[in-house]
Amino acid sequence: MSKIRSFFAIDLKNQHILDEIEKYQRNLQKSIGPLKLVNRSLLHITLRFLGDIDTETAKNLYNFAESEINSKYFYQKDEKIGILKGVGDFNKRVFFIKILDIKEFLQDIYIKINEKTRSFPEIKQESKLYTPHLTIARSKRNSHHRSRQNQVINSGQLPYPQLKSQYKEFEFGKWKIEKVVLKKSVLTPTGPIYTNLEF
Repeated sequence: MSKIRSFFAIDLKNQHILDEIEKYQRNLQKSIGPLKLVNRSLLHITLRFLGDIDTETAKNLYNFAESEINSKYFYQKDEKIGILKGVGDFNKRVFFIKILDIKEFLQDIYIKINEKTRSFPEIKQESKLYTPHLTIARSKRNSHHRSRQNQVINSGQLPYPQLKSQYKEFEFGKWKIEKVVLKKSVLTPTGPIYTNLEF
């Protein structure tokens, strides 16, 4: 039986926010050196990576998301508004934008998804605390030396600490979170291809 590399996520489609993110990505690339920037069409908030699962498991999890998450958390009159404000990084290897106002809401959804995944032995369990964030770039292998070279070449650009400080309170925008989606991920030499699964 074929396996599906998949994960739960929330799509980001607000064009104004995407424009602002691209501006920051360009500044980040100039400031810190060679990076793998996440294409605007692929930007999303990852809720829970599932790994390689079979079709039946994917179908079960899709139905769970529709009946236990989306119908209870999103399909009501009160809108769920997320704010993207401020930036950060994990050891200058993964660069992200912070998510405000709905942090606890997303953590609650993550907990429910995590509890559901315990029913499937094929899915690796996670014990770490979930911190919602939007990944926008990753460092390339052996990029540390190249990044130092890049800072010399682009001497007119802001050093990363200054750029990070400049964007510390920058608000990329607000967007309405509509639902949780189950995504299929296909890895290719030119980058991943994501599609939303439906059953």
